[in-house]
Amino acid sequence: MRFTDLLRPDSIVADLRVTSRHALLEALARLVAPAGADLAVLEALTERESLGSTALGNGIALPHGRCAELAEPAGAFVRLARPIPFGDGGPPVDLVAAIVTPTHFTAAHLSLLADIATRASDAASVERLRRAPDAAALRAELARWGHAN
Repeated sequence: MRFTDLLRPDSIVADLRVTSRHALLEALARLVAPAGADLAVLEALTERESLGSTALGNGIALPHGRCAELAEPAGAFVRLARPIPFGDGGPPVDLVAAIVTPTHFTAAHLSLLADIATRASDAASVERLRRAPDAAALRAELARWGHAN
């Protein structure tokens, strides 16, 4: 399973406007949660962030968590309209890949995190995500992630 397998067209957002990490996590919860599970997903993301920032560096963050109310892993990708501080003292974040998995998906959760970290280390791909003019272009670039080795 790859990160791109989790993305739906409506879970990829270009130029999301938020002003804080908490507002970002709320928006991500709405994007990935099945109906009625937004609060549980938000709690999972917030709980994980309370353990330490999920910023990867280079303006990229990877909020993630596990949630008993999910039957399947879910993901979202957003590019922020303006970078925001992410609470780790590092550079502000403007690209965010989020995943939430059911609590029993331990191996899959770790595999998804590794997949995103690998893709996020490709500077050319990251730059294309930053330059993408809209959500459709973001989707096209992320689709390339799904076909990369």
